[in-house]
Amino acid sequence: MPLVITASPSNQDKHLSEIYALLIHNDKLYSAAVDGKIKVWHPNLELEAEFQAHESAIYHIAAHKDTLYSCSNDGTLQAWSLDGLKHKKTLFQSSDEEILRLYVIDGTLYSGNDKGILSVWKNDKLQCLFSMVEEIRDFSVADNLMYTVRDRDVCINELMPGDRGHYIMRKTLEGRSPLCIVGNKLCFATRSGNNICVHENSQASSFKELGQIQAHEMILNALCGFEDSTLFSGGYDGKVKQWNLETLECINTCEVGFCINTICIGSQGQVYVAGDNGFINRLDNK
Repeated sequence: MPLVITASPSNQDKHLSEIYALLIHNDKLYSAAVDGKIKVWHPNLELEAEFQAHESAIYHIAAHKDTLYSCSNDGTLQAWSLDGLKHKKTLFQSSDEEILRLYVIDGTLYSGNDKGILSVWKNDKLQCLFSMVEEIRDFSVADNLMYTVRDRDVCINELMPGDRGHYIMRKTLEGRSPLCIVGNKLCFATRSGNNICVHENSQASSFKELGQIQAHEMILNALCGFEDSTLFSGGYDGKVKQWNLETLECINTCEVGFCINTICIGSQGQVYVAGDNGFINRLDNK
């Protein structure tokens, strides 16, 4: 079935500037942009609410239960109540550090910044800091392993229990952001930025390489997995591609006509992409 555009926001509702982050939480879509606003959308991309979360660009958002988290180039990490979209707490504030990425798993919030510091938060309180040496442009967490990446190598570290910030380097792989884990596979961009590396996500196999996908003509900005063997990719060429990770073959392509910065998947398998000039599209297999 082809992948086609099925919905877009009205011009009066969309962001006025570039979108960096999308998030699906409790069957609502959240978008965050350079205008500092977070918007809340019905799955069909009808605007439900919006608020000014920051005075400058929002890099990323994450959510857990009734709390939405946002980080910005204003140097803060903020917590917001999803009931009424009211401010709850400033978790972090700095004049010389920027948090770039957020990740929530099993009720724990992780944040990665431009100084290479990975912070672990529980119940909105800082629990531990890990120094990963270089800027964390993207990362993921699985069990006790942390995967971080900038523009040359993916670093796979085993986090040691406790609050001392100790870890053991288990593997480095040539590659760059973006990065994601799909089922039992680890996927990330090649150093050139336009192709995709696929590895087994297994210490037992030493994260064996399964292959490289000749993916896009221009640099990738976004990867997003669905279920155990489907990967979506997008970037500067304005194309969304759907990949079967068992065969490493492209099974769908859709041109959206704008630079793609972020991709997320809805509960019914719908694909949301966003990027330049506040554009958001919903894509479905028809």
